[in-house]
Amino acid sequence: MLVSKVEFVNGKPFVSVNGKLHPSVAYTSYFDECADYSAFIKHGYKMFFVNVSFTDLPINNVTGFSPFRTGVFETDVPDYTAFDNLAAEIVSLCPDALIFPRIHLSMPRKWVAAHPEETVRTINGGNRESMYSDAFRRDGTALLSQLVSHIRSSSYAGSIAGWQLCGGTTQEWMHHDLCGSFSEMGMEKFKMWCVEKCGSEPEKIPEKADFAADTLHPDVQKYYRFCSEMTADTVAFFARQLKKMIHNEQIVGVFYGYTAFVSDPLCGLHALGDIIDCPHIDFFSSPCCYDDNRNLGVDWGDMLPVDSLKLHKKLYFVECDIRTHLTRRMQLSRPGEYSDEYYNTHNPDASKTVWCGPETAELSLSALRKTFAHQITKASGLWWFDMWGGWYRDDRLMADLVRMKTVYEQTVNRNTEDFPAPETAFFVDEKAYANYPRGHRFAHSVTGLRVALGNTGIPFDMYSVEDAPEVLHKYKAAVFSAPLPSAAGEKALALCRKMSIPVICPDAHKHLYSTEELRAFLVGAGVHCYNADNNVVYCANGFLGIHTIREGEQIICLPQPCKVTPLFGTQLAECVTDRITLTLPKHATAVFRLCR
Repeated sequence: MLVSKVEFVNGKPFVSVNGKLHPSVAYTSYFDECADYSAFIKHGYKMFFVNVSFTDLPINNVTGFSPFRTGVFETDVPDYTAFDNLAAEIVSLCPDALIFPRIHLSMPRKWVAAHPEETVRTINGGNRESMYSDAFRRDGTALLSQLVSHIRSSSYAGSIAGWQLCGGTTQEWMHHDLCGSFSEMGMEKFKMWCVEKCGSEPEKIPEKADFAADTLHPDVQKYYRFCSEMTADTVAFFARQLKKMIHNEQIVGVFYGYTAFVSDPLCGLHALGDIIDCPHIDFFSSPCCYDDNRNLGVDWGDMLPVDSLKLHKKLYFVECDIRTHLTRRMQLSRPGEYSDEYYNTHNPDASKTVWCGPETAELSLSALRKTFAHQITKASGLWWFDMWGGWYRDDRLMADLVRMKTVYEQTVNRNTEDFPAPETAFFVDEKAYANYPRGHRFAHSVTGLRVALGNTGIPFDMYSVEDAPEVLHKYKAAVFSAPLPSAAGEKALALCRKMSIPVICPDAHKHLYSTEELRAFLVGAGVHCYNADNNVVYCANGFLGIHTIREGEQIICLPQPCKVTPLFGTQLAECVTDRITLTLPKHATAVFRLCR
């Protein structure tokens, strides 16, 4: 049996398997029959996420979509066939494969029917398990134990290197009703939580309309915190149970904590701080942000405060579901299985949706390179999520994906801690979401500011406000995201004043700042600007990337001379310089390695 852990070397996290460090670069797909596992294996990929679900009920309770044709526990006798066949095929093609079962912990139909009091009503009808349900924890653990026991006794057991636990809406641990598991049982749990946390039952039992009121009742604010903290506790509970089942031999990861992207506190994702130090969770995951409908020209940033994860010795394993010119509607990948309304490629106003990829292979390469540049400068892991299959079935794309894996492999023993690093800290305040009515413009400040920062030409690090005391000394300026900060946010702001660190913070009069305003503030604070033309620039961990918003000459000014080695997107010769000049098309991406 493989033994794995997340190990930090030279300040960067890696997956260590039987004592050997591996770059966290993987591949997965929802549609096994359309996927390209064999092609990725042929080109040297060894790490794979393989999907399996308790149920074939929808993973998305808004659209009703599910990728799972069968659920393991939907029949009287558990059906492991789909997972077994794919895992065995991967191992037959790649004997030293590292497989991560990606387990969807959602209860089958018969359980939902037998436990209506333990469920919530979804947006489009039908019931699903509540995040507060003790029966879900009990019976979900029993099903998880059956699945894990089967996998660990299988012919491919020696290739299992880690696990990922998924649940809730879109498998990302959001409440199935996207409204805090609003139910009679939920209110009873809320009363118990208030007694435990606050010493007394709530004076007011919230109603749905209360969350949109101009002034939030204190008990409504408490419910915001409750629905996130209880979800986080459920996530940690299942991680703890899984760690026991595998005798702590392998790493476990979860989707959770989208504090820099999801603005609705009733989704339940705003208690990352409660479980960031959980010893049973080794990595956290999210997709790249879907900012600006995944159009080119902007940074697709991190949903989580990635630098807080590293500070707390966790790996950020990012789901890179990057659409390409080969991306087509799922209906074409599985003819006759999905109705036309699933994931339309155009909005009513004829604009493209996030489900469209770039129109050309060249722009697809740029999208992949941009994502790669972002993740490698943050020392994050990534998996290419080929959702419907065939998205990367192009020799030009595959050549880049192979080179990206190689570059990741070269970081294993490379010390880059003293290379140019961000001088700006961006602080996310997850508890501040409880200060705003649901849907209020203040709740969108974090996303708006993060997106604007992404085009300043000034790299930045992103933390939870609770970590400010440990990290502020490293930065020349700080940007805060909450117009109405939490207590931790107020303390962080006060610390900045004490340390004479310039701060920009939204307030009731101005809750957003433009890219130009942020750049002017940061430059005025003495922060180095790499490029002032509203391009996206990444620089950290010994790598540099630029993604352009226009065609023409681009100048990147480094804070000190470095050996600059082009990796992707340019034929510029290797040189030692503090000023890079190159000509690029619009929406192109160039990536460089930096050395002393």
